[in-house]
Amino acid sequence: MTISYTLDVSQTNLQSFFSLLLRWRGSVWKAVFGQLAVWTAVFLMISCIYRYMLSPSQQDVFEQLVRYFDNKLDANIPLTFLLGFFVSFVVARWGSILNGIGWIDDASLLFATYIRGADEETRVIRRNLVRYLVLSQALVLRDISMQVRKRFPTMDTLAASGLMTHEEMDILDHIKDPYSRYWTSIQWSLNLVYECQKKGKVESYYLMNKIVDEIGKFRHGLASLLKYDWVPVPLVYPQVIFLAVRIYFMICLIGRQFIVTGSNPSGTGLSIVDTMWKHDDTGYSMVEEHMAKTPSQKKDEFWGIDKIAPLYSMESAERSVHPLVGSASKINLVKNKKEIVMTPHKNKLSELDPSEQKTYLRRVNVSDHNAKHAKQRGLERANSPDKCLSKMRSRSNGKFRTSANGSQNGVDLWTRAGDIEMNVAASNPNQVHPHSIAVFPPDEQQTTSRH
Repeated sequence: MTISYTLDVSQTNLQSFFSLLLRWRGSVWKAVFGQLAVWTAVFLMISCIYRYMLSPSQQDVFEQLVRYFDNKLDANIPLTFLLGFFVSFVVARWGSILNGIGWIDDASLLFATYIRGADEETRVIRRNLVRYLVLSQALVLRDISMQVRKRFPTMDTLAASGLMTHEEMDILDHIKDPYSRYWTSIQWSLNLVYECQKKGKVESYYLMNKIVDEIGKFRHGLASLLKYDWVPVPLVYPQVIFLAVRIYFMICLIGRQFIVTGSNPSGTGLSIVDTMWKHDDTGYSMVEEHMAKTPSQKKDEFWGIDKIAPLYSMESAERSVHPLVGSASKINLVKNKKEIVMTPHKNKLSELDPSEQKTYLRRVNVSDHNAKHAKQRGLERANSPDKCLSKMRSRSNGKFRTSANGSQNGVDLWTRAGDIEMNVAASNPNQVHPHSIAVFPPDEQQTTSRH
């Protein structure tokens, strides 16, 4: 949650200091109040037991335990170093995410400046270019942010809000790859820019490239947001910080007690050394040797295949792979609803009169969305990756080998894509397959190995 406090610290006086320090929403007080209250209560309870319930001999044993924990605490748990490293890492990540959100201003200025024309067609193109970029941003953010997901829980709400038409929604619904769906509207923008150049609305290819580069910059920022969502901070770091902080304060319940007979000593610190090596020969080899000859151009292994499925070894296929979709993309926030109401934000509503407020009111039926979502979840449960891999493993009882001529038991079923030169027609283009597999009985395997 973003809390604005810039105005509160605009002046350097005591009022600004307390106004900043005593804020509650988004503050450190709200984040730690519950845990701090519990820790303080337990600390005071232990202190009371030590002072009023233990015998003198028991107090001596407790005091020795306090000194031991206090001496070893900072040396064995370098909390300052751990928190400093983690906080700097999180702040740098936060800054990169903030920069990746992107602004539409630069692209809009280029659209207005380089796409010339006051006719209705040109105006529609300029407005649609802006809308397509905003649509791409909305498609990305609603899959990685619960706040945006709540604002646009279904694709119909995007259409009801005016970010896309029903025709465009149908096109997006027919795109099977969820990652490609993010950039479909970007592709529409690039196509429009190219058409504008062909029609003379953009004076030169140089100006067209300026617009294309700005669109690419906008897309690159959104792609970085998806990367941060797909690849979070390695789990070991939050776990280490979580455990270190809580274990530290659990030990402090005893180690930081004020003992009767003396004071507590302090601990020590920690230092680290980092070394980095650089090799120049790899770079020289790349620019001098390996780039000298371009290989002959052939059709790739997946030529003519609609559903591309790269192969893994059976062992590596068991490893879980994070899908290239947002972490919030499969959450259905309107599961138990029949319709949702779209309305402007309360800040804008205060600027509209009742008749204008009524024109902005939208009711969106979400029954079709819930039906599609339920069907998709059912298919995913019925065809879970683990079940599919288990079936594939049960089918792979025979030994598989790839023959030299791409035949299976002597029958030429598929033409290997890598053996088809470009501009050379295949005898049957519908039989192009990414991999040619032959199954040999044990006796044929021995004969083949002898040859």
